Amino acid sequence: MPTLPSPSTDRREKRRLPAFLARRRYARVFLDVDWFIEADGCSTLGRGLELSPRGAFLPVARTADLTAAVTLFVSLPQRARLFKARGVASPSGGPKGWVIRFNEVDAEDLTLLGESLLSEAGLAAFPGLDRKFKRFAGLHRRFLRTSI
Repeated sequence: MPTLPSPSTDRREKRRLPAFLARRRYARVFLDVDWFIEADGCSTLGRGLELSPRGAFLPVARTADLTAAVTLFVSLPQRARLFKARGVASPSGGPKGWVIRFNEVDAEDLTLLGESLLSEAGLAAFPGLDRKFKRFAGLHRRFLRTSI
């Protein structure tokens, strides 16, 4: 006789993530740092944002949408250089802030961002690295060396 699933494992009662969270490849990491944005000949600055290698969420009370290309500068923690990225503003469902998708990021700036996100959030900032680490964590140390 087949057994019925317990009420706690019923798939209909599981909470599903919104579609935009399911599509996101990298999780955004909240950083309490200063940022500066330039768009359409005007600029805005603030403190605190959510950042990932592909984009950023700026939690500001907005009065209008950004329509043109934007340039974002971020003062990353314990770094002497500012992170700079060019991108476009995406609509963010409500008046809670701006979502910036990066189109152009220098390789040095991307490395700087990656190091900062790893130091702040660990492997959770890069799910692909986390999965790879867990898959190879059982191997002997000599197989995990990156240089000979």
